[in-house]
Amino acid sequence: MAPNLVRAPEVPGARRVGRNTLETLLFRGLSTPIALLLVVIQSRFLAPEGRGTFVLVVLSVTILSRLLGQLGTAVVNRMREPGTEVRTLVHRAFALAAVLGGAGAALVVGWGAVTGGVGAGLAGIAAAALIPNVVWQTVSGVLLGLARVRLWNYVQALSPLLTLVGMLVLVVWLDGGVGAALAAWAGAHFVTAAFALVTTRVIWHPPSVPPLADEHARTLARLALVMGAVQVVNLISYRVELFVLQRLEGLDDVGVYSIAMQAAEALWLIPAAIATAVTAPAVHDTEPEARRLIARSALRGLLYCGAAAGVVGLAGPFLIPLLFGEDFSGAATPLALLLPGVVVYGPVTILVVYLSVRHGRPRLSLAVSVAAMVVTIVAAFALIPPFGASGAAVASTIGYAAGAALAWAFFARLGRG
Repeated sequence: MAPNLVRAPEVPGARRVGRNTLETLLFRGLSTPIALLLVVIQSRFLAPEGRGTFVLVVLSVTILSRLLGQLGTAVVNRMREPGTEVRTLVHRAFALAAVLGGAGAALVVGWGAVTGGVGAGLAGIAAAALIPNVVWQTVSGVLLGLARVRLWNYVQALSPLLTLVGMLVLVVWLDGGVGAALAAWAGAHFVTAAFALVTTRVIWHPPSVPPLADEHARTLARLALVMGAVQVVNLISYRVELFVLQRLEGLDDVGVYSIAMQAAEALWLIPAAIATAVTAPAVHDTEPEARRLIARSALRGLLYCGAAAGVVGLAGPFLIPLLFGEDFSGAATPLALLLPGVVVYGPVTILVVYLSVRHGRPRLSLAVSVAAMVVTIVAAFALIPPFGASGAAVASTIGYAAGAALAWAFFARLGRG
């Protein structure tokens, strides 16, 4: 016996990685049919052109929410600093979300005003959701750092569920069109933000008006914007072919291709669930243990994603026309061409936890995203004119493969350092 032996503090979430992964997959498994039903409603009641307009407007807000939505992850990175109070960091994150989100909403409205087929009205409806979107994403990031995965899952599941309810009322029942669909989507983000704030008040209450120019605020903003840039470039990289396709082929092709894109990228729920479960232990554990955890988890993500892709690829030609109608049957071929790239890129979500969150090196993750985007753009302009939506799918797969190779290279280099 050694009575003076000091027991090492328990790493948050280290003993619950498997359980948290399965629980997250269960929640995502429940939310996936909801997301699928949303796509079905949009496809059936908005038609390809309306669906294309909805996708582009929501994408404009989503790009900015990805840029600003990493404030919570930046808070998690700063948690490792001795003597840091989480509450004061969260207050600064909320203040930054309000200021930057307001500026971003104005940009969305301006973009809509000069974009044909959109207009300031539709853009304004979606832009209203930006600040609440960033707020609940900020809360979500903090929850992951505290290993409160179950509450994180509740927050994540609420937005699509509420969007579905709103669309059933406003689009299906009242036949409200694209504007009603956007209102349902925006309203869901407001309610989700309120739920996130109420259920996590112990983290941020009592509120305060923090300084936005001190060292802590500047550090949070810098980390969050670089990590957000990673998310934005990822999002653009995932969808840059949509813009090229719209320019060269039209909104109908965008609507059809978006079905293939969403079906393929649904596979990323698997590595995303693993990344969710390993975030807290990867941040708080020792370096050798964190590295082993990330490597093992990334390989599992690759294996599981590949197995699921085989099922999706076989079922796609039969299910797409059955669910979405014959107008969307052309999505089956692009789906098959997208799947290899989606599988290869899946583990990047897990590797980014090590690069950006643990080591605070989001520029490495940004380099991965930029490389994938550049390769996708070049391939898209080369392949879309002769092959249309199928060319867009191949361009995406090539970009995904390039980004994944670079992410693994950075992981290996940072580990050796």
